[in-house]
Parts: sequence; structure tokens; C-alpha cells
Amino acid sequence: MTIFMNRRLQKIMKLNPRERETTLREYAQELGCSLSSSYTTEGKHLEEEVVGRIHEAMRSIRESRTWWIAVIAALASVFSALAAWFAVIKG
Repeated sequence: MTIFMNRRLQKIMKLNPRERETTLREYAQELGCSLSSSYTTEGKHLEEEVVGRIHEAMRSIRESRTWWIAVIAALASVFSALAAWFAVIKG
């Protein structure tokens, strides 16, 4: 999923500046980013700030998925240890 998020951000960055600002803002909101304090004096978003927040959101999503993988690996390890223990007891 993160690969698709990176590709989507790359496609957004290739757009012309007007479309890019709108699309970046929509993508940031879709990822749950806060856009407060990211405005210029003209009322537009600071592109670097919005892109940074998008990167942070993608990193957070990636880390939350990594956490689940670690839990699943730990459970698999426990089941493996129990299977070995039962094999020794019955053997």
C-alpha cells in the first residue's frame, strides 16, 4: 500500500502548480493530515509543508502496519515453541 501512496504522490507532483495544490490538499486530508498553519500570506498552502505532512502520514501508516507484522511473528513463534514442546513431551 505504501508503494502505491508514493506513486500517487509522484503523480501529483508532476501536475501543474494550480492542480497540484488542490490535489495535494485533498490527498493530505484523505491521509488524515492537519493542514492548519500551512498557509502562505496569499492564502495558499506551503507546498513543502503539505508534502512533509503527507510523508509523515505515510510513515505513520507504514509503522502501524509493521507493528502488526511483529505481533503476528511473535504469535507464530509462540505456536512453534508450543508445538516443539508437545513433540518432546510425546516423543
